[in-house]
Amino acid sequence: MKSLRLCAREARLTLLFTIVIAFSFSTGSMGQEAFKIGVINTEEVLKGSEAATKATETLRAAGERLQNKLQEKADAIRTLQEQKAKTELFVEDAQTADLDNQILQIQQEYQREREIGQQALIEKERELLEPIYKSLEDVIINVGKSENYDIILEKRLITLYVKEEYDLTNKFIDLMNASNEPGEKSE
Repeated sequence: MKSLRLCAREARLTLLFTIVIAFSFSTGSMGQEAFKIGVINTEEVLKGSEAATKATETLRAAGERLQNKLQEKADAIRTLQEQKAKTELFVEDAQTADLDNQILQIQQEYQREREIGQQALIEKERELLEPIYKSLEDVIINVGKSENYDIILEKRLITLYVKEEYDLTNKFIDLMNASNEPGEKSE
C-alpha cells in the first residue's frame, strides 16, 4: 500500500505534467513555442506585505483581548466553585443554590461572550484580509498580462523544484508594499 505522502506527490506531479502539456498544446506544438512560467509563494508574499502584517497584528491583539476577557470569567467561575466546595460541607444544599445560580449565570455569559467574540474576529478577519487577497490577485493578473506570463503557479501547492529565476515571490512582496494596498484602514 502506498503512503499518503507518495500518493500526494504523484498527484502533484501528474497535475503539473497535465498543466504543462495542456499549455504546450494550446500555444503550439511542443518545442516550437516556449511559454513563460512563474511561481509565487503567496504565503510568503502575505507575510512580507505591510498591510497583511498590520491586519494580522490587529487580529492578534483583538484575539488576546478576547482571551483576557474570557479568562476573567473563567477565574470568577473557578472562585465561585471553590467557594461552593468549601461551603457545601457545612451547610444544606438549599443554601448553596445561590452559588449554583451564580456559577451557571457566569458560565452562560462566558459561552455567549466566547461565541460573539469569535464571530466578531472572523468578521474582522474577512474585512481586513479580503481586500488584501483581492489586491494580491489583481497584482498577479496585472503582472501576468503585462509581462506575458502564460502561467503563474502557487509554489507551495504544485512545484517540487523551481529555478530561482522563475520564482516571483520577492517581486510580488515589493509590488504589494509599493502599491496603495486596500485594508490599510484606520481602526
